Amino acid sequence: MKSQDFPIFSSSSSSSLSASSKWWSKDTVAMVTGANKGIGFAMVKRLAEAGLNVILTARDVERGKKAVESLRTQGLEVQFFCLDVSDPSSIQIFVSWFQNNFEALDILVNNAAVSFNDIYENSVEQAETVMKTNFYGVKLLTEALLPMFRRSPSKCRILNISSRLGSLNVINFLYLYILAFSLH
Repeated sequence: MKSQDFPIFSSSSSSSLSASSKWWSKDTVAMVTGANKGIGFAMVKRLAEAGLNVILTARDVERGKKAVESLRTQGLEVQFFCLDVSDPSSIQIFVSWFQNNFEALDILVNNAAVSFNDIYENSVEQAETVMKTNFYGVKLLTEALLPMFRRSPSKCRILNISSRLGSLNVINFLYLYILAFSLH
């Protein structure tokens, strides 16, 4: 995939794109999980710069509000909602809020994740937290938001962000590590 395939993420400004090449508008709603820093924050910034209606989510209220304030000082209008994707009740509260405030969802960026970095020293509890957040959280949130996608008049997009730790080889190793640990 090349940046010209997705002009919203190209280095050219949204104003330089022809009207026919833009599939989004100010009415396009995008949501980014785990967006108070890093890739998620950069995604929110770029989507807001392109003129989309963006919701920044983070599990930590203070960090989320700080990220939104940072973007607002740059002249970008972004909304914040506290969302912990590892907590099904937090997902339900978010979906209810979303349904009351928006007609449809056009873009979902699943970026929220946890990592304990040193895979060789992770405990079973850490592995459970990783699976609960990085797999089940994404699955539950996406499933809960699917009806909102179906209401969208545009071609909806779901983007799942992953790190090297999400690769198949590491997942297989993690599974074997958990299996071996649980047998002792």
